[in-house]
Amino acid sequence: MRIPLAAGAVIVALTVAAVAAPAAQDQPRSVNDGVYTAAQAERGQVLYDDQCASCHGPIRAFVPEMAALLGDHTFRANWRGRPLGELFGLIQETMPQDAPGSLSPQQSAEIVAYILSGNRKPAGETPLADDPDQLDGILFE
Repeated sequence: MRIPLAAGAVIVALTVAAVAAPAAQDQPRSVNDGVYTAAQAERGQVLYDDQCASCHGPIRAFVPEMAALLGDHTFRANWRGRPLGELFGLIQETMPQDAPGSLSPQQSAEIVAYILSGNRKPAGETPLADDPDQLDGILFE
């Protein structure tokens, strides 16, 4: 009798795991899950300083230069709940203002990584993708 009971428990456990796994995969990831690497953010800082800071100012500035700040509470409130692919696409298509669309997808991803770092979002082990479709599954929280 113990073998069928043990086998039944295993079957129940596997069934629960199989049902729960797709549900967990459907959950969007968050920028709080460590979606970029520290090295990627460091490369992004160099690009940001060169391409973005003249308009947006330092990432943690308190007073805007010509354009919106990218590391303050207003920025976080505006982007809360929105997919990271939207921020990536905005940068990719419209920035820098004097040369829109001139950044490569990799450069745009590095700048997004630096913006996340500047907003105190944790770094992780995997670089941020430079594919807007993948980034649409990551929410800015």
